[in-house]
This record gives sequence, structure tokens and C-alpha cells, in this order.
Amino acid sequence: MTPQTAIAPAGVELLLALEELRTLKARYWRYVDTKRWEAFGTLFASDATFTDHSAGFSCDGRDGIVSGISGVLDDIRTMHQGQQSELEVLGPDEARGIWSMQDYLVFPPGTPHPTNPQPVQSLRGWGHYVERYVRIDGAWRFRTIDLYRLRLETTTVSHTAYPPDFTLGG
Repeated sequence: MTPQTAIAPAGVELLLALEELRTLKARYWRYVDTKRWEAFGTLFASDATFTDHSAGFSCDGRDGIVSGISGVLDDIRTMHQGQQSELEVLGPDEARGIWSMQDYLVFPPGTPHPTNPQPVQSLRGWGHYVERYVRIDGAWRFRTIDLYRLRLETTTVSHTAYPPDFTLGG
């Protein structure tokens, strides 16, 4: 159904749909941060797509998204926060949204990152998720997720060796 022909929910049904979409996103961040990959997969339509435009990273399909994101983040401590959602229910089974976000990732020692050739100690990012949702069997699922970062900061581990014979006073 297209937004032009669909009848969007109103009243209490609209409020319920908006709350269900907020819960979907909250679970997304919690499941990523707690590494609950099986539960994470249940949040996506089978034909969903995920793209992180700053990293040039994308995944297709529910299984590809779970495999791709868990493969990158499984050994990394992460903390994701989302604020100021803009949600629009387009029809009974279709919605879209934009979320502002902030994330903080702490890497195991010596881990390289695709956007920085030096081993990265941590990464902090700010930006927006632009998403489309579909309701399948009465439950909202992600159809597309596009992550656009406005700022990305990395810290690297210092490799400066301390002089072994450096002494004061003699």
C-alpha cells in the first residue's frame, strides 16, 4: 500500500503505533549494547537493509544485518542513545522516522577501524538514523535503517616509547 492510498491510524490507534515504534528502537539499541543478537534479528523484516554511510558499511536482509553488525560489534563495548524521534505513521502497516543519536564504542587494545589506520581506543559519534518501518503480523519491524553521522571522533593509543635511560639528577 502506498501513502497516497493507505488510511493512516488516528486517535488511540495512532498513539499506540507511535509507542510501539519507540519501543522497537529502544530494543534495537539495548540488544546491540547487550549483544543479544538472536533477539536483535527479530526486530527486522526479512528484506530489511542497513547502511552506515560514514563507514561505507551496509547489510541486506535480516540475517545479513545480524551477521554484519554482530561481526563488527561483538567484541566492542558499546553504548547507544537516541533522542528526539520524529515519527510519521503513513498507513496501517507503514511508517517512517528520524532519530538523533549518540554512540560511544570502546575497542579492545590494538583494534584498527575502517576510518582510521591507527589502532583505535574509542569512537564517539553523533548523527541521525533515518528509518522506514513495516508492520508484519501485527508487529512493527525495521524495513530500512540509514545512519548518517554529523560528527565522528576517534581516540588512538599512543605508540611513543619512553626513553629507557631517562633520569634526573644523575
